[in-house]
Amino acid sequence: MRDSVIGRRMLELLERAPAFDRLPEDVRRGLLGETHLRYYEPGEVVLEQGLTEHDYLYIIESGFVRLTDAHTGRLVEEYGEGEMFGNYALMKGGELPFEARAVEPTVGLLLRAGRFHELYEEHEPFASFFDKDIRGYSPDGEDPFDAASASGSRLLFGTQLRDLVSQGPVICAPDATAREAARAISEADANSVVVLDGGRVVGILSDADLRSRVVAEALSPETPVAEVMSSQVILMDADAQVFRALMQMLRYRANHVVVSGGPGEASGSGILGVISDQDISRAQGHSPAFMSDRIDGARSVAELSGLRAETDKLLMGLDGQGVKPADLISINTELNDRLMRRAIALVEESLTEEYPQEKVGLSWVWLSLGSEGRGEMGLVTDQDNALLYADPADEEEAERAEQWFRRLAERTNEALASCGFALCKGDIMSRNPRWRQPLSGWKETFRTWIVSPEQQQLMQASTFFDLRGLYGDLSLAEELKASIRRSLAEEQRFLPFLAREALSNRPPLSFFRRFVVERSGEYRHTFNVKRRGLRPLVDSARILSIQLGYLESANTVSRLQNAAQGIPQLSKTMEDALDAYRYLAELRMIHHLAAIEAGEEPTNQINPSRLTNTQQSMLKVVFSTVQEVQDAVARRYGIDPKL
Repeated sequence: MRDSVIGRRMLELLERAPAFDRLPEDVRRGLLGETHLRYYEPGEVVLEQGLTEHDYLYIIESGFVRLTDAHTGRLVEEYGEGEMFGNYALMKGGELPFEARAVEPTVGLLLRAGRFHELYEEHEPFASFFDKDIRGYSPDGEDPFDAASASGSRLLFGTQLRDLVSQGPVICAPDATAREAARAISEADANSVVVLDGGRVVGILSDADLRSRVVAEALSPETPVAEVMSSQVILMDADAQVFRALMQMLRYRANHVVVSGGPGEASGSGILGVISDQDISRAQGHSPAFMSDRIDGARSVAELSGLRAETDKLLMGLDGQGVKPADLISINTELNDRLMRRAIALVEESLTEEYPQEKVGLSWVWLSLGSEGRGEMGLVTDQDNALLYADPADEEEAERAEQWFRRLAERTNEALASCGFALCKGDIMSRNPRWRQPLSGWKETFRTWIVSPEQQQLMQASTFFDLRGLYGDLSLAEELKASIRRSLAEEQRFLPFLAREALSNRPPLSFFRRFVVERSGEYRHTFNVKRRGLRPLVDSARILSIQLGYLESANTVSRLQNAAQGIPQLSKTMEDALDAYRYLAELRMIHHLAAIEAGEEPTNQINPSRLTNTQQSMLKVVFSTVQEVQDAVARRYGIDPKL
C-alpha cells in the first residue's frame, strides 16, 4: 500500500495532520498498515452520542463532519479536511457527550484506539498536542469552572485534591485555647488546624492567623480558638479538581481548602486533610492563587505594574498546560479585579497620609463600567469607571467631598494606566466630574437617560448600564441599581434608542457568506472581532436585560441566560447567542495570547485567512447567529435591521 496512490494520499494526510506531523517519519510510515479508510454518506452518523466504547481516532481525508448535542441541537464543533476528532472520547472515556455526523460525502482515515494510546505514551510532542487540544464538551455549557475538561490527564489542572494532601488534618474543638492550637500545629509540622464542633467543620485557624490575630493583638494564649478562627471555610470533596479549589480561593480570598475524604477516611472525621495555596504553588511552580497573594501584598503601584505584566505570562503558561480559554478569561477577570482593588487601596492610603485633614467621612464606591463591569476583560482593554459617594449633608461638605474625590479619582486613573489599563479615549473615567457624583446626582442622571432619552446621549450612556461596584461601600451601588429599576418600571421609551445602537455594528459576513474585511490601512484583510462580533451580542443582551429589569449582574452570559428564561419566544435564539458569545470570547483570548507569545502587541483584529478551515466555518455559523440575534432585537423593538 505504501507505494500505491491511496497509500501516498494517506501518508500525505498524516504528514500534514496536527500531532502526526510531530512524529518521526518512520513512525508515520509505519501507521499506513495500522489505519484504514472509510466512506460516509451525507447525513450518516459517524459517532453516536452516548457511546461508551471508543475504537478509533478519525482524521478527515476529505469532506466535512459536524459535532452536535443530539438532545438540544447545540453545535459543538465542525471539522474539515486534514482535521481530526474522536480524541476526546479516547482520552476521557465515559459516554460520548456529542454526536458526529457527516455533512457531505466524507472519507475518514481511522486509527485504532490501542495504537493511539501507544503513540501518546511513547512520543511526548504527540501527547502534548492532545493535552492542550482536549476541551470539555459539556452539553449544557453551564459550568465555566469545569476543570475536568481544562487539561490532559497528566497536567496539574486534571489533578484531584486528594493528590495534593500530604498529611492528615490537625483537629481541635472551638473551646480549645490558642496555645493548645499552636502546640498542635507545631507538633504536627502543619500550618493550620481544622476546628470541629460535633463532627462539623466550623472554622480553620492557620499559623498566620495565630501571628496576626493573637500575637500581634497581644491576646492571651488562653483565648478560645472560636474567637480567632476563620469561620468561612472552603470545604471540598477529595475528588474535586484542583482548578475548582483555585477559583474558590480567589473568590473568597482564602489560603486553605479543607479536603473531605468521606466518612471513615483518614482522621475518622471525614476530613482527609488541608491543602494551602502554597501546596498548589509548589506543585505547579506558579498559580493564580499565588499571583493573587502577590497582588494583595503589593506595597506600591510600581510593584503592581510589574505583576500585571507577569499575569500575561501566567495566562500563557496556563494556556500551554491546556487550560481552556473560558477558564483563562475567568482567571484574567479575577486577577484584574484584585489588581484594581489593590491599586485603589494604595492610592487611598497615600492620599490619607498626604492630606489627613482633607479626607471626608462620606462612604463611597468605585464603579466598574463596560467590559470591567461585565467581568469580561480581555488582554486588550482600557478604563471605564466612575465614582459614587454618599450625599453630603451641606454645601461645605459637598465642596470638601468634590476636592477629596477629585484627587482620589485622578490619582487612581493614573495608577491604573501605569498598570496597563489604558486611559479611556472617551474620558469615561472617574476623573471626569460628570462621572464622579453623589448618589442623588447619579440617580437623576440615570432617570434623565431613561425618561428623556436622546440618541447621542444614550450611545455614551449604554456602558453605564454595565455598572458593578468594585471597591468601597458596595451597598451604594446596590442602592443606585434599585433606583434605576424603579425608573425602568415607570418608563421604557428609551429602549428603541438602545436597540438602534445594538444594530449599529453588524457582523463581518456578506450575503454570500464571505468575510467582510478592511480593504486598506493598518488592518487590511482583517475584521475587529470585538466590535463586529462580541459587541452586537453584548448590546443585545444589555437591552433585553434592561427591559426585564434584570440588574443583578451585567455579565453577558448571565444576561443571555436570564433573557432565555424571561422571554420564552426568544429562548432558542438566546441559547444560540450564548454559544456564539462563548466561541467569540474564547477566540479573542486565544488570539491575544498568541500575539503576546509572538512578542506582538495584541489587538482585536483577526485575519480570517490565517484561521483553519474549521475555524472559518465555525465563524460563519457564529456570525450568522449574531445576525439572527440582531434581527430578533430589531423585530422586538420595531426597527428596520438595515438602518
